[in-house]
Amino acid sequence: MDLSRLIAGGALLGVVASCWSRIQLVCWRLINLCIQQVVIQDEHTQNALVDYLVREYPRSSSYDKMYGSYNEYTVDGKFGLIPFELLGRRSIIFWNGWIPFYYSLGNRPQQSTSGSTTTTNSNQDRGFCALTFVRGTLNAEDLIKAACEARNTALWDVDLAHKNRQRRFFIKHIPTSSNTRGSNSSSTGSSTLAWYHQRRFRLLKHLPSELGKQMSSRRSPLEDLIFPRRIKDLIREICLWRNSKAWYQERGIPWKRGWLCFGPPGTGKTALARAFAEELDMPLYVFNLAEMTNNELIQAWSEMQASTPCVALIEDIDNVFHLRENVARPHFGGFGRRKKGKGNDNNEDEGDDREAGRGFMSGMLSFDCLLNCLDGVERSEGVFTIITTNDVSKVDPALGQPRRLPDGTVEFISTRPGRIDKAVELSYMEP
Repeated sequence: MDLSRLIAGGALLGVVASCWSRIQLVCWRLINLCIQQVVIQDEHTQNALVDYLVREYPRSSSYDKMYGSYNEYTVDGKFGLIPFELLGRRSIIFWNGWIPFYYSLGNRPQQSTSGSTTTTNSNQDRGFCALTFVRGTLNAEDLIKAACEARNTALWDVDLAHKNRQRRFFIKHIPTSSNTRGSNSSSTGSSTLAWYHQRRFRLLKHLPSELGKQMSSRRSPLEDLIFPRRIKDLIREICLWRNSKAWYQERGIPWKRGWLCFGPPGTGKTALARAFAEELDMPLYVFNLAEMTNNELIQAWSEMQASTPCVALIEDIDNVFHLRENVARPHFGGFGRRKKGKGNDNNEDEGDDREAGRGFMSGMLSFDCLLNCLDGVERSEGVFTIITTNDVSKVDPALGQPRRLPDGTVEFISTRPGRIDKAVELSYMEP
């Protein structure tokens, strides 16, 4: 081969290599005249979109598949692994009539130091996906609106007749333990809808109606509990509240309720809260405040709003707060509080103790944050809050306590309506 031709060929390859990114950009712009790509930038929208696509559009059977299983209850009382295929974590071809369109996982665009857009493949980008289709064959905006509307309908379908279609009752513990899966896991992509009711989980063996917490009995869940009639009659109050959303809104009253259940240990405070949620088929969120920070509580409380009406259960608040002092983790993480000893000024130590008691210590939940979630700037519409305690004297008056009348009798209307509206005393069983 002639040396000059070899040098020219090498120079041409060098020019192509150096301009390859620009060549790709030009080619994509030419292709983009006929092909359109729409990017979904967050995981919540992606999950809603995948559920909708799986339900409404046929899909090609030739794609890479992902399988897994979660531990979950079945309605017959068993607990074990439920196998499924997880859709949306691999690229899929869907069909809009006879015209295909392509669903694929995308990369989140990142801004480089020079201002140009680059991409990354970090784990935090797994919520990003893209739809690629021939221009004019698919209205991506209408598709996304329909997907979000379908997800909202599934969450807001709260009339009692919906029980024949889909049960809303499930129990979610917050924060979620690292080894918990199923409806209590953030890996399901939704904290407000049981994972087995989401279409992207294609169940291999079970039907969605076969999964979930076992019903307490063929009768009302409250019928299995031994309580005085005055306690069981409270279900009428919850039922009235649950079905009166329009009544509250017409009068500008926040659509929420709060109860404080107090009494000795083992008198059924938690069982009563679960029975109420199961009786009226509302999701039950169980908050462990001792393991939460301010940001975690605010985020979890905000996400819970999407599944209203629901029940928020805060158990044994006297084990977390003595009045306003957080006593659950006084030395959490070693931050904020100094131990008494040589070289420490007593005044500084006392000041640190007071500051930690108010919840300002790094990593601790503050009492003010709890109050703001219950009755703050953001109105907790549709949340029925039940707080339990063994020692009502440790509950701060700002939260709400039973009202004591001048003659010494106790009235079970709370001192702070709007946060805690009723104080319910549960004692040992009567003869």
